[in-house]
Amino acid sequence: MVTNAKVTVDDVKKSAASAATTVKSAVASASEATKKGVAEVKKEVATKKAAAAKKAPAKKTAAKKTTAKKTTAKKATAKKKAVATTAVVQYQDREFTEAECLKKAQAQFKKDYKGKTLEEISIYIKPEERRIYYVANKDSVGSVEL
Repeated sequence: MVTNAKVTVDDVKKSAASAATTVKSAVASASEATKKGVAEVKKEVATKKAAAAKKAPAKKTAAKKTTAKKTTAKKATAKKKAVATTAVVQYQDREFTEAECLKKAQAQFKKDYKGKTLEEISIYIKPEERRIYYVANKDSVGSVEL
């Protein structure tokens, strides 16, 4: 009976190590994708600025500059509006939202890593295991019950 318990503990440790590795690789690929996305946006902005500079007339008048600034500000405001979203996961007899899972992961981080400041967090929800895994600040890994 003790041998079975030891095997189970070893299996859990291996499973946790495997999950941590998976989470770390997912974070690495996500950060690479983010960097690529930022580079693409910067290129787009530079291209648009260059195109706008070519279209602008050579005359320099205060009225035209003011008008250009106002339209640019309006466009920027329109682009910044975000769509309100809610993600709800239903699995077997349970229902939970992304926001609830995020709050639980943040609370667990504060318990596990006292004194550390939370700068960023990624969560991975595994309803079949009834666990929420998190990676905080790219180096702090943990989990909490769903």
